[in-house]
Parts: sequence; C-alpha cells; structure tokens
Amino acid sequence: MFRLSNLPLLALLLGFLLGSVPVYADVPLLVLTNEQLKQPVDVPASLVLEDPSGNLTAAEVHERIAVEGKRIDGAPRLGYSASAWWLAFRLDAPVAERLDLIIDRPFLDDIEVWLYDRERLIAPFYSGDHRAFLERGAPSPHFLLNLPRLGQGPHTLLLRVQSGSALSVPMQLVAAEQSPLLLAEHWMRSGLLLGALLSLALFFLVRFSTLHETQLVWFCLTVASVALYNASLHGVTSLVGPQWIWLSTQLANLANPGMLIFSSLFLVSALKLELGRLRWLRNALFVLTLLVCGWTISSYGEYRSYQALNVLILLTAGFQLLLLILAVRKQRPYAIGYLLCWSSALVLMLLVPLGRSGLIPLPSSINYMHAYLPVLSMLIFAGILDKQLEQIRRALLHSKAQALGNLEQYQALFSSSGEGIFRCTQSGTLIEANPSFSALLALPDTLADLTMQHLLGQQHWEQLLTALDNEHASSLECRIQGCDEQMHWVYLSLHKRPAQDCIEGIVVDLSERRALEERLQYLAAHDSLTGLLNRRELERLLRDSLKGQGALRFSHLLSLDLDQFKQVNDLCGHSAGDQLLRQLASHLHHHLSPQAELARIGGDEFAVLLCEVDTDAALAHAETLRHCVEQFVFSWQGRPFRVQASIGLLELNSTVSDWETALNWADSASQLAKHQGRNRVQLFNLDDGVLLEQQRQLQWITRLREGIEHDHFELFYQPVMALQEDSSGLRYEVLLRYRDPDSGEWISPGQFLDAAQRYGFLEAIDRWVVMHFLQWLADNPRHLEQLVQVNVNLTANSLLSAPFHEMLHRELRRHNLPAHKLCIEVTEMVALGELGVSAQWIDQLRRQGLKVALDDFGSGFASYAYLRHLPLDIVKIDGSFIRGLESDPINQAMVGSMRKIASQLGLSTVAEFVESQATLDCVRELGLDYAQGYCIGYPQPLSLLADTAVGEEQRSTTALLQRGAALE
Repeated sequence: MFRLSNLPLLALLLGFLLGSVPVYADVPLLVLTNEQLKQPVDVPASLVLEDPSGNLTAAEVHERIAVEGKRIDGAPRLGYSASAWWLAFRLDAPVAERLDLIIDRPFLDDIEVWLYDRERLIAPFYSGDHRAFLERGAPSPHFLLNLPRLGQGPHTLLLRVQSGSALSVPMQLVAAEQSPLLLAEHWMRSGLLLGALLSLALFFLVRFSTLHETQLVWFCLTVASVALYNASLHGVTSLVGPQWIWLSTQLANLANPGMLIFSSLFLVSALKLELGRLRWLRNALFVLTLLVCGWTISSYGEYRSYQALNVLILLTAGFQLLLLILAVRKQRPYAIGYLLCWSSALVLMLLVPLGRSGLIPLPSSINYMHAYLPVLSMLIFAGILDKQLEQIRRALLHSKAQALGNLEQYQALFSSSGEGIFRCTQSGTLIEANPSFSALLALPDTLADLTMQHLLGQQHWEQLLTALDNEHASSLECRIQGCDEQMHWVYLSLHKRPAQDCIEGIVVDLSERRALEERLQYLAAHDSLTGLLNRRELERLLRDSLKGQGALRFSHLLSLDLDQFKQVNDLCGHSAGDQLLRQLASHLHHHLSPQAELARIGGDEFAVLLCEVDTDAALAHAETLRHCVEQFVFSWQGRPFRVQASIGLLELNSTVSDWETALNWADSASQLAKHQGRNRVQLFNLDDGVLLEQQRQLQWITRLREGIEHDHFELFYQPVMALQEDSSGLRYEVLLRYRDPDSGEWISPGQFLDAAQRYGFLEAIDRWVVMHFLQWLADNPRHLEQLVQVNVNLTANSLLSAPFHEMLHRELRRHNLPAHKLCIEVTEMVALGELGVSAQWIDQLRRQGLKVALDDFGSGFASYAYLRHLPLDIVKIDGSFIRGLESDPINQAMVGSMRKIASQLGLSTVAEFVESQATLDCVRELGLDYAQGYCIGYPQPLSLLADTAVGEEQRSTTALLQRGAALE
C-alpha cells in the first residue's frame, strides 16, 4: 500500500528519471506541413557548437549541444575555421513523408548528418567535397541528401561540417518528389549562364582576330575565368569527372586569380590608363594574388589560404575602384559608364568576402546575386566595349588612308636602310640594289650581267627558289661571296612580287654574330681555365662512342685524380693552383697521341679517352701519364711543388652500357688507386671484390643522404632482462635499420656503417636517431612511465662533438624527458682510445643525468685498471665470451672475473648475445645483472611499443619484455 512516507523517495526517483532525459527546450523546432514542402523551406534557426579538436562524436554532441550550443537565426555563417562545427535543429514533419535536405553551399569539405528519433539514431549520412560526386547523395550541384521516411516527430538532425573555405550552411527541406524538378531547373539555369558567358567570350575573340586590341584579350580572359568559376560554383565541372574529387575546387581556385588579374588588366587597357607609380601597386597585388592562389591550390583545404584570398578580393576591389576614379579624373572616354557598370561588380566583391568572414549578415538572395550579377556586368561591359571598338575601327580606316601616303617614302627608306635590299628577276639577274647591299658585297656601279647565282652559289639559289614556289617568301642563313672575293655569313630573305614580276630580297650581315657563335660553341665544349675539353664535351664523346655514332671509336677511359694538389691551394692560394693546372694540362697534352682526347672534368680531376688500342698499350699510356705527372715540377715564387696522380683505367667494352657507368667505374678505379697508396695505375675489373665494395660504398652516399632527409631509417628495439631481481618495467636497447624505399627490405647497419664512416655520415645518423627517439618518447607518455632504462649506441664522432652534446641536452629539456632513463653505449675501443678525453665527455654526460655503458667489454686490449678512471654505470660483456658459455669453463672464469671487478667498482653487468636457455641459466648463476640476446627477444620495430599499439601483437611484446619473472 502506498504511504505518504514514501513521497520523498518517489520524488527523488522521479527527479533522477527526468534528469536523465535530454532537454530539447533550447533546440529550435521546425514544424512542416505537406503544403509547405512543395517548395524548399529554409531552416529558420539552429544551435551551433564548435568542436576545435574535431574529435567529438555525434552521441557526445547530442548530449551537450542543447546546453553548450549557441542559437543562430537564419543560415549559419561561421567564417573561416579549422574546427569542426555541429548544427542541430528539431524537425516535426508529416508522418511517412520523404524529405530531402538541401545544403545550398558548394564548397564544404566534409558533411555528416545524424538523424535521431529522440534518443534512437535512425541513420547517419555523409557528403562533402572530399567525396566523389556520385557519393555525395543525389546528383545536385550543391548537396542534396535523401532522408528516410519519418515517423511521429519530432526528430533531431545533427549536422557536422568542416571545410577550408568559408563555413556557410544554408539549409532547406523539401518533399522528395519535388527534388527532380528543382535539380532540372538548376542545371538548366546553370547551362544558360555558362552558355551566355562562353558565347560572349567567343564573340569578342572573333572581334580580336580582326582588330587586335589588347583589351579584347583581357575581356575574353575575364569572361572565361567568370565562366570557369560559375561552372565550378554550379557543379557543372563535377559532371566532367565525377570521380575526380579535387576537380571543382581546384578549377575554382584557378579561376580566382584569372578573375582578379584579368579584370584589372581589362580596366587599365580599356580606359587607356598610364599607371605611373600605381604600376608598383598593381604588380605587387598581382604577385600577391598568384602567391595566395598558388597557396590555395597547393594546400587544398587550408582555411588560412582562403582567408587570405578573401582579403585579396577586398584589396582588388579597392584597387579597381581606385582605377575607375583615376579614369574619371583624367576624363577618359567611357570612364563614367565603366564606373556605373562596374559598381555592381565592386559591391559584390565587397559584400561576398565580408559575408564569408561572418562580419556582416547577408540575405539568402545574395547567392542569386553572386551567380547572375557577374554575367549581367559582363553583358553591360560588352555593350560599352562594342562602342569603343567601333571608334577603333574608324581610327583604323583613317590610318589606312595615311598608310597609302606613306608608300611614297619607300624609296627613301630603300636608300637609307642599314640592311641590304635588292630586287632581281625570276632568273636571278640583279635589277636594283641599295647602298648597304652594294657596300657589303663591293658591287660595281653597274649591275649588268651580275646574278644571284654568282653571289650565292647555284645550290643555295635553287633551294630558295624551290621554297618560293611553295610560299610567297623564303629565307636562309648562308654564306655569300662579294665581288672582292670576301665571304660573309648573311641572313637572306626573299619575297616574290608577282604583280611586278620580280623578287625582292633583304640581306642582314651575320658575320660578327657567326663569329661569336663559334666562340661560344668553343667555350661550351672547353674548360675556361686550361683550354682542355670540359666534362660536358667528354660525356658527349663517350655517349656517341658507346652508341657507335661518333667519328672516333674510343677503347679506354682513364680517370686521373691529382694527389697533393690541395697543398698548393692551401699554402699559395687558388691563383697558384690555377697556374699549376694550366701548366700541367699543357704538359700532359704533349705526352698524348694525336687521336687521344684530354679533358678536365673537375677541380683536380682529368680524364683521357684513348682510341683503338689494346689493354696493354692503354696501361703503358697510363704509366706514361703517371710518370709525366710525377716528374712535373711546379714552381711558385721560388718554391717548388710536386704532385702525383692516382689513375683508374677502364676498358670500354660491351659491359659498359652508358657514359655514366663508364665515368663511375673509372673514378672507382682511381679512388681505389688512391686508397692503396696513391701514385699508381689501377685497372678496373668488374669481378674485383675491392672495387665492388668501393662501388657499393659509393652507392650508399646517395642512399644515406636521402635516408636522413626523407626518413628512410626506422628505430627497432631489443629487450633486456633483469636476472637477479624481479622487474616489471621496460628495459631495451634501441637499434637502427634502413628500409629500402624501392623493395621495402630492412637493411642492418653492418651493411652501411663502413660507408657512413668513410664519407662522414656517422654524426648525422646519430643525430637522426637521438632526435627521432626522444620525439617518440615524448609522443608516448604511457610508455615512458613504464620505461626503466633504454640504451642508445653512439659513435665516437658524435661523442667527441661539443655541438652534439648541446643538441642532446637541448632535446632532453625541450621534451622534458627524465635523463636517468637514457643510457649511452660506447664501445671499449672508443672509450679507452684517449682515456683523458673519454673520461671528460663521459663525466659530462653523467652530469646531465644520463647513464653510460661500456659496450663490447673484453673485445680489445684494455686493462681492468682503466675501468677505475672511467665514470661508468654499466659494463656490457662482449658476445664472444657469452656464446657457448655453459660449455666453456675458461670463458666462465673470465666472465665471472669481469663480474666481480665490475661489482667492486659499483657497475652493473650485462651479458650480450644470450641465444639459448642454457646460456641464460649460466649467466644468471655467474651473478650477472642483465641479459640480452635472441633468447630474450628478437629486434622488432619500436612502433610496436607505442601507446596507440593495440591487439595481440602488443600483448605478446609486453610479455616478452617481462619474461624475467617467468624464466627460471
């Protein structure tokens, strides 16, 4: 039986139930009838919620928007933003009515619509410019989403929009049966607009073909840009390539600079304005326009670029208004008409950017103005332009009359022209020649019986006549002989005059230009310092010879690399070095056969091509050149200098496929000669292991450089297990792998460390490892909490580099990482190489809070006493003592001794290369603190330990790192 004493409990329960139901009192409600839905109905108001992170779900927004949302009446205009925005309104429509949601805004990147029947999600819908045209819903120029048949309302619609362009979301609802008619009407209207614009552009393009007025070009380009923008705005371009998601947006981005730049150029040209100082403003505005529009195209969705474009439209409108005011002040013809007609375009250029930014409210009719006003403006301008063109046509007729009078000046021009002019009969007999032509060819006063065949030669004259038979004009660069027997290079142009039954010709003297061209050709093929062939010419000769196209067939290539040349540059300066190269080049040239080619291909590098000799003879040539260089003495200011040459010899046989390979192989042979003691000749042998290793290391130069620049490296880890105590934290060593970008193959450091050391990449690789690993730790805070210690190997180049220490300290502070969790590993040979220096930089690392481990201990010739002088934390015993330890009593005694000494010095010990359970049990019995090896775990990608890693792979990895408690 109900009692009054139960009222408080009942009230509490009722309050809890009411509090758990979402409150929709603040979400705007739109009530629709069947009669209203025959036409699109605007959504009058909505709640708007900003999601800066873009991570909110529809369920979270559904609960929060009624409390945190902001009501906006009319179409929400949110300006430019990188945030995601949620809009909500409630809908009460007739039961079972099918509705279409129209979002009348073309450039929205991502749209999500979530339809709720109270708390129940009916269905989500997805659309936006970042989807293919046929995946956005109904094939609408903007966005049209088909909603399912609705039950008893009200229903809640949540919209999530995100875009790089201006966020304007005008929404309408309409009955589904009305949508096909609306779509047909829109496509027809869009087609008429585009047809009008393209017809206008085509009409004035035809006018330009007759009048050649510059303003016609700018006007046609402006109209074409407006047409392209409208085609993108009205969705016409989406029909061209519906699968090309980027097409409409990028075409609009291309049309924007066209409308801004070409319209400004059109106004300047049509109004005949001389800009003066305004030219700098115009050029700056054009450059800014191209930069901003290039930004919008390349960024493809960056809202800041569209903000900048918005400001740029306002600036362009101001500049064009300034042009019109200037034209009115200078009383240019039709200036008032242009000002009145352009006012509508200027108003649009001002209102639309301000409305897009959300600074001023704009009515929905602005979309129609945006579409039709540019077309109307272009039509009005066309009328004014047509009047201007009529005036220009009359001016042309007047100029034609003046041209007829100018024909009387022909004879004066003929006599005073600097170019040679002549007339001759069809058979070539000279009729008349002006003074310039006569002076060039030393013609006599009378031209009787003098023919062009005599001056040009029969072959060239017949070639010109053949061309004249096909065309009314022909031209040719050729040599012509004067009556004084002098030859001249000339440009000869002939024109046939059928009415006068003669041929007219113009002759331009090219002798100086021809001499200059020959000089330039020589300079292009020869080294400017020594006069020898340059690298480009050597490559051409090699390429032609290998293809069998050259005049000579070269059999061998010699690559000469000078030794001790840098000493001359350093001691005496580059002038002395240049003089040495000039003298040595002349000296070498005198010791070559006439058919050999000597080239300078670098600073102190030369190359020789030998022609049709066998390998023994080529070796003899190489030895002669080596001896020649060795005997050469260069004297500078009384000081003698000697240089030597390391020579690589390559036989140009069928194994050499191209000139790049030839130069590389010859250079490899010369580098090998240098590394083997210098001043010698090395014959290239493709099967020579040393040369193959040299080639392999040379190939690593580019791969290592690209690996550092493009992150072709990846970090791996190998776990370390505690042996004498239970440890739940993570211990591991960071390893490095190179991932081949072509094959995807993992390559261990052993294959490229020698090349990295030889060519100076070690410190750069160490920097890459440290910076990427510390950044990875900072990005994975949960992993960092579990981490006890991580070991990182560094090379001597980095450890002895003060800038590297500064970088390490700076990165630790920047990421706020605990330095005591990082242990730097150094090899025994590096640490004990210079004991005093090593102790200094090890102490510097430990003062920063880092630990230092001595790697590969016992592999060198170090004394235990050295350990007392090094401020270490950990000693890692070399794997040569650990492998097979369980069956080697001597190694057990040595490892036990190392453990005792380390323990007395307060150092932890780590056994490397523990590869079996028996070895693991043995090192535990010997009292070593930690173990590392394949028995503990294989190297794996460090990404498996990331905070975001999920699934069985992560669980197995974590279990692998915690095997210390399970293994007995």
